[in-house]
Amino acid sequence: MMMEAIPELFAINTLNRNERRRDFLEEKLRHPLKLSLIAAPQDPQLMLASLFGGGLIIFWFLLSYALSYQGIDELIRAIFGAEFNHSVISFLIFLPHGVRVIAVYFGGWRAVPPLFIAHLLLYQLFSGMPPQNTHVVLALLGSLCPYIAFEAMRIANINAYYRLDQPGLRRNQFGPPLLAGILAAILNAMGSLAFFLFFGPEPRGLSFYVGYLLGDILGLLIILSILFTISGATDMIFKSKKDGD
Repeated sequence: MMMEAIPELFAINTLNRNERRRDFLEEKLRHPLKLSLIAAPQDPQLMLASLFGGGLIIFWFLLSYALSYQGIDELIRAIFGAEFNHSVISFLIFLPHGVRVIAVYFGGWRAVPPLFIAHLLLYQLFSGMPPQNTHVVLALLGSLCPYIAFEAMRIANINAYYRLDQPGLRRNQFGPPLLAGILAAILNAMGSLAFFLFFGPEPRGLSFYVGYLLGDILGLLIILSILFTISGATDMIFKSKKDGD
């Protein structure tokens, strides 16, 4: 009886592996960037894709910072006039936090090293940065807080990571990564406050860190909204094309 069941179990296991491979390939066609960030380490081609994904994280992090502190300022001045205090708005829309969150959302721990490198490059390429002796600690805070937030939600049995094998009734949704991003923003603000309070050269007021927190959350909302809008449109196009075939 048991011997007769073995071929049947083997066939079912093979079928399940083929279905997972088919779903993986379909997802690769729809979202190649996502696959570059969550690539399996045992495949050399996917390892190369992971390196490419790490480079994209660095690129988009630096670009989003430039947009936050230059492009958004220009837009606000165009709308409200040159007399508007644009130094305030720089904190109110901080796009790089959104990039940090979606990088960990897709890549998990693999996103932490490129985020750390991106923070260090940021401190070298832009002006108005904190003292040099604080760069490593702040880069660690910025790159680790999103990962800690996602892992805390995973331990609490709330899956916030992107998953390729989501069932039809539990698709990847906007809420979990948003909640993880808000938690990461709180951790980052509290960690920065504690660091500068005890080790920083000049302590800052609480209002500075409240603005820091608000800027992270608003930047996160913008980036996630763009991501899920594009992802939804791509899924609809792919589904309509598949139905047409």
